[in-house]
Amino acid sequence: MMENLSSNKIKEIKKLQQKKYREETGLFIAEGEKTLEDIIKSKVEIIKIYSTKNIDNLCKNYTLISENDMKKISTTSSPCEILTIAKKREINTDNFKKLNNILLLDCIADPGNLGTIIRSASAFGIDGIILFGNCVEHYSPKVLRSCTGNFFKLPIITIHDKSCLKEYFPEHKFISTDLSKESDITIQKCSEINKKIIMFGSEAKGLQKDLIELSDFNLKLNMKKNVESLNLSVCVSIILYELSVL
Repeated sequence: MMENLSSNKIKEIKKLQQKKYREETGLFIAEGEKTLEDIIKSKVEIIKIYSTKNIDNLCKNYTLISENDMKKISTTSSPCEILTIAKKREINTDNFKKLNNILLLDCIADPGNLGTIIRSASAFGIDGIILFGNCVEHYSPKVLRSCTGNFFKLPIITIHDKSCLKEYFPEHKFISTDLSKESDITIQKCSEINKKIIMFGSEAKGLQKDLIELSDFNLKLNMKKNVESLNLSVCVSIILYELSVL
């Protein structure tokens, strides 16, 4: 039976579009069938599922609502047929420290870039992602949409303090990707390092000076001199692919 959402319920759901409310409640919203499938496979705790169609093939416990109500709670002008409210994952930091191939993203701002990077990282052998500094929140609806069902395949943690990096990862080699410096390590040698953290900077400013100084090696993506730079997610994807095939 179809349920009509009250105005208070709609307001409550829409609040989860705000980072502040997601942080207060520990909940997030995710839209689309692929994302719901990913949530179910990852055993993430589901609080509520709203759908405009029968999804008994996916799960039995959901609320059927009208397309009009879905438009009211959706984060896009062209709503998906499914909206899920779920609980944020708790990442075990001690387990995260044991990961070998880690990607660090420094102050990246674009949710589309982060979503694409998460997809590439899950495809090309990254074990976990660190969001360093003032990064876009990874539970942002825009990031989740960009991941297209890959969000929960990797653990993601947030670190704000540089001193924590050496403290948490004393055995890892830190590899910067500073375009202003030449490479002092090859892709081949980089791939042979068992425990490593590959660091990429923001779209506008690149890696912070503190992180460059922290690095053991610099890996620069070679390209034609008349090209100033590549999109961040493209650059990350190319390097991760090159590392994965060696």
